[in-house]
Amino acid sequence: MSAVPDLSAASFQIPQDAIRLLFLDARSATRWADREVSLDTLKAVHELVRWAPSANNSAPLRLVVAGSDHAREIVMEHASPGNRPKLDRAPMILVAASDARYHEHLDVTAPGIHGLYEVLEDRPDARAITAHDSTWLQIGFLIVALRSAGLHVRPMGGFDRAGLSRSLLGDRSWHPELLLAVGYPAQDGEHGAGDRRGRPSWDTATLEL
Repeated sequence: MSAVPDLSAASFQIPQDAIRLLFLDARSATRWADREVSLDTLKAVHELVRWAPSANNSAPLRLVVAGSDHAREIVMEHASPGNRPKLDRAPMILVAASDARYHEHLDVTAPGIHGLYEVLEDRPDARAITAHDSTWLQIGFLIVALRSAGLHVRPMGGFDRAGLSRSLLGDRSWHPELLLAVGYPAQDGEHGAGDRRGRPSWDTATLEL
């Protein structure tokens, strides 16, 4: 357990135990309970995450649920050697991807804006930047939402993105951004992430102008 910080200066609207669950005690686990992560749980998490902010409401985050043995094998094949054992132990593997053709869903995300599709269709480079940046913004909310469902998450960036895209996504316009190992906490409380290291303080990480 990490030391309880002084949070009295802010009027947080969620209980202290929720703050600990989402931020202070959460770890990037490598050990898990022998318990399946249901698709219904992931759907409930997505119902929250789809309301997360994104540039111009682009909402480009896409998720690949690698639930089958075949899909897991493909992810393993393209993961870095150091990440493969961690992924192999995880009850669920998610691939967080960005969709550079997010503008094809403007009827949902930006209904009634005439001509926007044509403008974005002619700007593929700008769309790719928006898709990448906003997907990473949404991934942050995804991790918090998974934690709020009682799950542990280990994000991993070590993998062959181009190779995974070819093998797993085919001709889709989705681009893999991050791998997420997901599962429930190990029953003995051992998360496998080691001792918690420090983080930059306010004085180091902020500039007051």
